[in-house]
Amino acid sequence: MSQTSLRVKSTRVLRFGTRTLAGLLLLTLSSGSPAVAVAAAQSPANQAMAAYVDAVNDYVVMHRRLENAVGRIDINSTPDSINRSIAALATAIRAERPHARQGDLFTPALGHELRARINGALLEHGFTAADILRSGRADELIDPSTVRLQVNGTFPWVLAAAMFPCVIEALPPLPSELQYRIVGNDLVLIDVHASLIVDILPNALADVTVLNWRPEGVVR
Repeated sequence: MSQTSLRVKSTRVLRFGTRTLAGLLLLTLSSGSPAVAVAAAQSPANQAMAAYVDAVNDYVVMHRRLENAVGRIDINSTPDSINRSIAALATAIRAERPHARQGDLFTPALGHELRARINGALLEHGFTAADILRSGRADELIDPSTVRLQVNGTFPWVLAAAMFPCVIEALPPLPSELQYRIVGNDLVLIDVHASLIVDILPNALADVTVLNWRPEGVVR
């Protein structure tokens, strides 16, 4: 299931916890969507976005090669078998990217643009960063501030991280293997099949550019 396929009203919040991971894998594994492609442009923001899309495409090519090598996840098998498959894929990806670090995909230039997009989307739909933070604490399963997220680490689905549809639509679309989550103030890029953190954008809900943000093509 791609991020852009989630077309529901902006007043609804999507949640995913540990109990839904198998169902999420069923949906994502059944999708054969190709890696995303966009045309490069000359503005710094568009250049940063084009570089991000290239990096995502490269990552997905690697992911699919490794997943074919270790064996695709069989969602009809036992939970233990699924967990072993997830762990095997995560191990293979970590071995391929041993020096992966925060900012490899979410570069500083891109981070500025993504923060503006997130906050602009919230503003346009009458939401605030506080609304996202409250929704993320609604289940009270665990306090996100007590969990240390790191690139190449396992994403803790128990966080039940929430995403507003308007925020999903404001972010660059992703192939089915990857998804976004907001945890606390941070935007996290997750490899769903491997339950692996690919990158983290800190302070994604705070950016002064919100006052200057506007949808593409709109001139003020």
